[in-house]
Amino acid sequence: MKGATSFGGGGKDDSSAAVSTKNNKPKYSRFTQQELSACKPILTPGWVISSFIVIGVVFIPIGLASLFASEHLVEIVERYDIDCIPPAYRNNSLHYIQASETNKTCTRTFNVPKHMKSPVFIYYELDNYYQNHRRYVKSRSDTQLRGKASESATETCEPEAVTSNGQPIVPCGLVAWSLFNDTYRFSVKNEVLDVSKKNIAWKSDQENKFGSDVYPKNFQSGSLIGGGKLNSSIPHCQRSENHMER
Repeated sequence: MKGATSFGGGGKDDSSAAVSTKNNKPKYSRFTQQELSACKPILTPGWVISSFIVIGVVFIPIGLASLFASEHLVEIVERYDIDCIPPAYRNNSLHYIQASETNKTCTRTFNVPKHMKSPVFIYYELDNYYQNHRRYVKSRSDTQLRGKASESATETCEPEAVTSNGQPIVPCGLVAWSLFNDTYRFSVKNEVLDVSKKNIAWKSDQENKFGSDVYPKNFQSGSLIGGGKLNSSIPHCQRSENHMER
């Protein structure tokens, strides 16, 4: 009897283990068992040739239209950074740029080989103007530019955060300090052309990023000069809209 009792207990344990194993088994589906139907096309020569013909019919006209449009573009590139520096300052161009007594007006004449349809866009291109260093990118204060009440928020603007006597610099940071401030005027046969500088900034930047009550303050007041000086009577929001500062 003891042996039968012992045998019956063992059978009960085996049944519980079997039930437990069965419950842990995942539910059958064709997706989990990777039995879904699949399309396996055979790339015969006929299919390959037909596919290339269809692609060619679609994209060749697009390519020809793009090539035709680019052929009618007129682009003129004029470099002036070397020829506009007087020979006496060629070996010390930094002194020429920073000196206030030097005349930095430069006149360049170039020919337009083809008729340029309006509107004519003007861009400036900078070489060796590396501004992707992390310390440089972080050296600015968006909070300061949103309103006059936050003009003292210069914690992220080192090393151009405050003046020697502790006054906040507006706008602060290396980004504003290294402002590219060259200006241009264009004329054709002694007739000055009107160059529009409107609407070159994002509308969201004008309305949200730059406050209308933020005016330059203590900017470029030290002995070391980066970019040009800013007019303290022009708010930064208007400057970002009308001038090519960024």
